[in-house]
Parts: sequence; C-alpha cells; structure tokens
Amino acid sequence: MDLYISQTLDANKTPESVYLFAKSAGIAESEFYNEFSSLESLETEIFAEWWNKTTEQAGSTEVFNTYSAREKVLSLFFMWIENLKANRSFVNFLYKRDHHFPPKMPAYIKPLKEAFSNSIKPILSTAIDTNEVVDRKYLSDKYVDALWLNFIFITNFWMKDHSKAFEKTDEAIERSINLSFDMLGKSPLDSALEFGKFLFQNR
Repeated sequence: MDLYISQTLDANKTPESVYLFAKSAGIAESEFYNEFSSLESLETEIFAEWWNKTTEQAGSTEVFNTYSAREKVLSLFFMWIENLKANRSFVNFLYKRDHHFPPKMPAYIKPLKEAFSNSIKPILSTAIDTNEVVDRKYLSDKYVDALWLNFIFITNFWMKDHSKAFEKTDEAIERSINLSFDMLGKSPLDSALEFGKFLFQNR
C-alpha cells in the first residue's frame, strides 16, 4: 500500500498495471495476486486499513477503555485526522480525481464505512446500556449512520482546512461530536414525548 501511494504521488497518476507495479516493487506478479485481485482492489482497502490502524492505536491505550462513548468517538476522530496528515497529498490526489458531478461514491468508501461501523456499533451499544445515549425505537439502529455522516463531514472539512496545524478541524470535531451526542442523549423532546404518552395512557 505504501509503495502504491508513493508511486501514485511521484507520477501524479496511479500505476498503469499490476505487472509494472510488481516489477517496480521487485516482486513476482503472482505475489501481488496472493493479496489483491487488482490495483483497484488494493486502493479500496487503503482507507479501511488507515481506520483499522486508528482503532488499534486507540485501543492499545489503557485510558481509552475508561472513556465515555462521547470521549471514545472524539478520540477516534482526532486520531483519524492525525493519521491522515501523513498522507494528505494522496488523499488530496484521490479527492481531485474522484470529485464528480453529479456525486459518485468512490469504491474505497464502502470498505471504510464497513470498518467504521464495525468499531462504532459496540461503542454505541455500550452507550445505550449505560444510558449515555437514549434507546429510541426505530432510530437507535441509525445512530451509527449519523456518526458516519459526521465522519465524512469532518474528513471533507479537513481536506479544505488551511488553518495552522488544522486547528479549525479540531474545533469542528469537538463541536460536531458534542452536538451529535447531545442529540443522541436524553433531550427535552424525549421528556415531552414521555409526558404525552403518560397523558394519553391516563386520559
């Protein structure tokens, strides 16, 4: 993956074939196919691999397991952007290459979303069990989708952020995640609905 990224940036285009890519890497073409079916399949796994690296780094710290759900998600988002910084030029290359109108979902988004959902769902499940997040009928299963949209928003925000040390992105992460968890937690609307339900049952 690192070689694919470096070759892409050096040439300002993706490698032309598996044969040429494997040759430059000093490996047999068959070795490449032991891992990936094509150059496109390699590319689709890069973002998911970065996210998995992010979750592994977070999980390796003892303090992470003591965090609330809100703190865990904040930590993961901050760490995600920190890991992206090392590959900003490649992310920028893909952004420009794949920025279509009308919008077309890049192939590498699907494995990234799957990896994201697999790590966020257990956090939300625990948050519901501890009442940090409210279990709402028909809506709870969509919470992970809401955080995914937040995740995409933050990544796009970072791509366009030119502030010093990306401090605006840090502020966007904190504000957006706090808003998300404020909305997922118990709100005056929940109290109003519960009161309405009580009045209806005792009319």
